[in-house]
Amino acid sequence: MALPRRRTQRADVAVEFRDVSRRFMLYHERRNSFQDWFIGLIRPRGNAEEFWALRDVSFSVGWGESLGVLGRNGAGKSTLLKLVTHILEPTSGEISLNGDTHAMLELGAGFHPELSGRDNVYLNGSIYGHDRQTMAERIDSIVEFADLEQFIDTPVKHYSSGMFMRLGFAIAVHMDPEILVIDEVLAVGDANFQAKSHRALHQLKDQGTTILFVSHNAEQVRSFCDKAILLENGRLIDSGKAEDVVDHYERLLAGSSGTDSMELMRLRVLDRDGRSAETVIGGDDIEFEALLRVSGDSIPGDLTLGIDVYDADGVHLFGRSSAVPTELPMNEVDGGKLATAKGRIHRMPIRSGELHLVATLQRAGDAEQVLGRSETNVDVTPPAISAERGMLHLDQEWHWAADGRVQVDQKDGK
Repeated sequence: MALPRRRTQRADVAVEFRDVSRRFMLYHERRNSFQDWFIGLIRPRGNAEEFWALRDVSFSVGWGESLGVLGRNGAGKSTLLKLVTHILEPTSGEISLNGDTHAMLELGAGFHPELSGRDNVYLNGSIYGHDRQTMAERIDSIVEFADLEQFIDTPVKHYSSGMFMRLGFAIAVHMDPEILVIDEVLAVGDANFQAKSHRALHQLKDQGTTILFVSHNAEQVRSFCDKAILLENGRLIDSGKAEDVVDHYERLLAGSSGTDSMELMRLRVLDRDGRSAETVIGGDDIEFEALLRVSGDSIPGDLTLGIDVYDADGVHLFGRSSAVPTELPMNEVDGGKLATAKGRIHRMPIRSGELHLVATLQRAGDAEQVLGRSETNVDVTPPAISAERGMLHLDQEWHWAADGRVQVDQKDGK
């Protein structure tokens, strides 16, 4: 895919926050009637409380860098996004945005349902400041990227949610953004489209686009971002390499969980003999093992152990969680007890490539409560002798007709 070429930036950094704060006033006085509302227009309201959504936040992002923004619910991530996209203005401090800023906050938010996909491409282009001739030069690439060749002249009100979001993403990455703000949209479409999306974002980075990425998915921040910042109660409490900040974020979540009775120690892939393996054969079963340390007197009844599989581009291929039993067979060791969980993926459909496996110990029903995390990589190699081609292994069946005759449908026969 050929994206529009980058322009040359002059400023030293793309985005800079200098001691930025944002205050909101919370009013506890209720207005129950039109008279109360009218009086409030001419008389200040009482019982106001200051709430600082952000306080003295400073960071900078260079050209071609990707910054992950992490934090628990209420930490200030949404306020930061609104400041970057000019929806809000800071109460104090300075924000420098030294390029055209485009936001992927809600894909397809500017679509008109009665217009076709093609007309909406031109409409969104005008919103981004591009004339019709410029969009005419890019529309073929946009349509191809979104896989909507057969439906581009259909009104978007007839699109599925996946088609809607694919077109929105395709438009956004073709708008030649200098600064791109992304809010939880990297899981658009199927695995093939997700891989295409990741490649497009990496290409934009290589061309000099600066990307701010806000997500609850620590694995996406870890795999995609160069740097990250961590917000807590409106303040910046950590910044630096994405890997280090993600580790801090996960420790923060684990510390807020109120339990230290179980710890996820290790995840590994096993070969047929039960030994650690770094390579498996495509189409074979993959067995994995998670080791947990139990230090308390009992196991909480609301824990889950999950396994997620990603490809080399960070595309989420598979994930599943299971409840942790409150009674487990365990081995006594110094400092606690060890429990082992084993799982198996039957006939791994990936024939070749690198896989990234992540095990997580979490509170049931709370994706943010990560109590423990372990990961490992494994290379999938194709069988030495195989009639199959391509990336996937699929169960299939071939046979020859016993009598040699060919069945022909009446509508296809002559």
